[in-house]
Amino acid sequence: MAKGSKAPKAKEQVILTKKQIARSRKVKRQLRMIWIGVGITVALIVGTLAFGIYQERFAKPASPIAVVNGVPIRTDYYQRMVRYTGNTSKQLVESLIENELIRQYAAQNGITVTADEVQTTIEEMFGYYRIPPTPTPTPITSQEMVTDTTPMPTSTPITEAQFQQWYAEFLQQVEEQTGLSEAEFRQNIQTSLLRQKVQEVVTKDVPTEEEQAHVRHILIKVASDADEKTVQEAEEKARTLVEQLRNGADFATLAAQVSEDPGSKDRGGDVGWVARNGGMVAEFEEAAFSLPVGQISDPVKSYYGFHIIQVMERAVRELEPDVLAQRKSDAFDKWLAELRSKAQIAEYWSADKVPADVLTRQAGQ
Repeated sequence: MAKGSKAPKAKEQVILTKKQIARSRKVKRQLRMIWIGVGITVALIVGTLAFGIYQERFAKPASPIAVVNGVPIRTDYYQRMVRYTGNTSKQLVESLIENELIRQYAAQNGITVTADEVQTTIEEMFGYYRIPPTPTPTPITSQEMVTDTTPMPTSTPITEAQFQQWYAEFLQQVEEQTGLSEAEFRQNIQTSLLRQKVQEVVTKDVPTEEEQAHVRHILIKVASDADEKTVQEAEEKARTLVEQLRNGADFATLAAQVSEDPGSKDRGGDVGWVARNGGMVAEFEEAAFSLPVGQISDPVKSYYGFHIIQVMERAVRELEPDVLAQRKSDAFDKWLAELRSKAQIAEYWSADKVPADVLTRQAGQ
């Protein structure tokens, strides 16, 4: 140490009193509690935000719109179907439930649709046929001279390359606008084909023939909102015609002259063969199956006016294709209603499940 320098003084140790020590510990505890509180608050905020994001992005979309025999129909799939179909009513939910019931029935009964059947259906939807359909001849009028007897197709089939291009563009547009994936689109096609196959199975015993009536009529029209005087005048006119017919007037001639049914007057009032529940109004149908053959009816009042009806013959006949198709459709609807009544179905639809963007778009149209 240099001469004349002073040694540094040692740092004096501060001795705290018991009161100061207690106060220091209290402050530390308070600070620790504050930081813990801040941490808990931050964690709660982050947790709440994360839960909200999870609910919106994962939980709500994954939640079921309905559960059919334990199988859920997801909300996000329903919403994609709303965007695809534009159907914002609860009827879409009912259709999705029916589809699931049909899928379950098909699986239980060995009814299947192959991937190739789905592919073929999609191809034909776009107009592509692996085996081109047989050309149909172009109708020729009596004034045209036949110079070529070669059948001409009604439209030109597209090529496989065109189909692939159009299908890819379609899928891209569908996914962009609705979110529906190709797998879901194909599933919808499969379900439609399954429905057809199941309907064929459950309606195979629907009778293809039944008693029908060959009927002709004369119609005197009356508007549904006509006043009482107009109705009475129309009925009096109809009664006068009935009297003429019963006195020997020719039905076909009279129908051609006065009937107001444009669909039958030029055929002498002949409406052809009528089946029960075949599309005729109830009053007309009741007369067709209750009148003795050949008898002229009293005026029969219906929504359209007054009918004068004559049954020309009755016989058991094959049903017309459209009537048979309706019979099968009615039978299938009844079967499906019974299937549904036996199923365990829970529905969770509410109006807020409909995508807001769809409602906004429809409101702006």
